[in-house]
Amino acid sequence: MRSWFILFCLSLILFSATAEASYCSIEGLPFVRNISELSQDNFGRGGLTHITLAGSVSSGLKEVEVWLQTFAPGSRTPIHRHSGEEVFVVLKGSGTLYLASNSHVKYPGKPQEYFIFSNSTFHIPVNDAHQVKTTT
Repeated sequence: MRSWFILFCLSLILFSATAEASYCSIEGLPFVRNISELSQDNFGRGGLTHITLAGSVSSGLKEVEVWLQTFAPGSRTPIHRHSGEEVFVVLKGSGTLYLASNSHVKYPGKPQEYFIFSNSTFHIPVNDAHQVKTTT
């Protein structure tokens, strides 16, 4: 049986402690939705399935996006960075996080490597270059 690396990513675009009434901010969009009915994309990367569970386009959120990503064994994200923080929860599988915390300087050096595994979580600071590579 083929093993998959499943990643749940909460991307914090901005943080605000304000709370308002419980309603969906896009008119006509149900408050509770079935994940299996949400659109998927792979961004042209074989072995990746990406679903935005909640965010500005899918539910009108302005400060947070929530993703569900599934990677085939041996696949990886590109080296990239974001203007907001990210929090990952690895639901299944294992791999390596490559994180270049000094990526803001002219010569960032070699990224640090961190083993990630089922039921682990990690945080990516704003603008830090990073990549996730799966092993199982």
